[in-house]
Amino acid sequence: MSTHSINRKSLFQYGFIALPVAFAGFPVYVLAPDFYATRHGLSLTLLGTLLLIIRLLDALQDPLIGWLTDRLQRRFLPILAFAGAVLCLSLFGLFNYVFLTPIFWFTLCMFFAVSSYSVLTIVIGAQATMWTTDKQDQTRIAGARESFGLLGLLVAVSMPKILSQLTNPNDVYLWYGAIVTLLMLISLINFSRLLSRLPTPVIVSKNSSVSPLSALHTLTQESLKFFLVYGLSMLAASIPAVLVVFYIRDFLGAEPLTALFLLLYFLSGVIAMPLWKMLCERLCKYKVWAFSNIFAVAGFIGAFFLNSGDVLAYGIVCILSGLALGADLTLPPSILADHVHARGNSAFSGTYYALLAFVAKATLAIASAISLPALDAAGFKPQTLNSDSALMALSFAYALIPSILKFIAATLLYAFFIRSQSGGNNENTQDYGNRSRSIYA
Repeated sequence: MSTHSINRKSLFQYGFIALPVAFAGFPVYVLAPDFYATRHGLSLTLLGTLLLIIRLLDALQDPLIGWLTDRLQRRFLPILAFAGAVLCLSLFGLFNYVFLTPIFWFTLCMFFAVSSYSVLTIVIGAQATMWTTDKQDQTRIAGARESFGLLGLLVAVSMPKILSQLTNPNDVYLWYGAIVTLLMLISLINFSRLLSRLPTPVIVSKNSSVSPLSALHTLTQESLKFFLVYGLSMLAASIPAVLVVFYIRDFLGAEPLTALFLLLYFLSGVIAMPLWKMLCERLCKYKVWAFSNIFAVAGFIGAFFLNSGDVLAYGIVCILSGLALGADLTLPPSILADHVHARGNSAFSGTYYALLAFVAKATLAIASAISLPALDAAGFKPQTLNSDSALMALSFAYALIPSILKFIAATLLYAFFIRSQSGGNNENTQDYGNRSRSIYA
């Protein structure tokens, strides 16, 4: 598609689907563990083990999803429609019905929910890479997608509280699922109108005989370094995502303010998105990403020094750390698109985004597998009176460890791309073929 065709209407039609996806993903990834721990009595160790298995399986299937995406570029709309339906049904089942024992039902619904979520995010990301090779337009496209994703999260964090006041509290997630389904339908209609104006992909035939691992042969040293940094950054973000409900309720003693804190965090991310976009137009993307990581550390590490009842201070932490969120969401996909186009690998765009999703899923699985059993071993029990040592372990895991990981990610960005000047200001125009050979060459 030509650059001038990427107008606001097109960006809206493309990005809006991220809203229901994020809306559905929030309870699946954030609320479900606590829901099954408190409603059904599952232990944190058991939940951590189940989530590790589910998310590792989900991560392992991402390369296959990416490969299929590359082969089926002319069938994106039916793929999105099917995955959207599965996600909505899984969300309904996860929070509203238990036909088997809670352990098996949780495992079944979670697996289908995260799998369909993966299909949606990989296909949407691949479509962005196929749209244009211009690096600034890639930032605009990623910004539109992630802005709508953040709006979806804003709605998601406040909707359960609103619905509990408007409807029977036992029916909150029935109505929640109905709203997700309606938004998903609207977004698919918008996306179909966008696809109808895009040229038919001409690279499909190139992918008909390749294996899911073919894209790995095109990875450069820079790409591997990028995925390493991204993994560390995502691990730093995944640990608080797993523990945030426990921290707010059991450490701060501020459960009624959970939605407000999350709202402040995601709203700050939405507000800061134009700032990160502006910085990317003036500076190297790697420099902006490194700065955002340092800013995130400065804003978030204060949570480690808080005490029970420090709700105002924690609200400030949410705002400051939320400001860095926009860069974390926008820059990695945009940089990945630059890597794809630098070697003319648009034929593997689905697989590359599958690798990005794989790293994100793997870090979330690691975060769940390590943090939840570790807190269990420290004597922490959700929604009960905990010892000082158990609460200190929660604070350490929630705030200090992620801050250290973020700082390491910023340091590696400086060492890999900024100090060596391998990032550059025009990432997608670099001659990666001459400057950095493939790891399989």
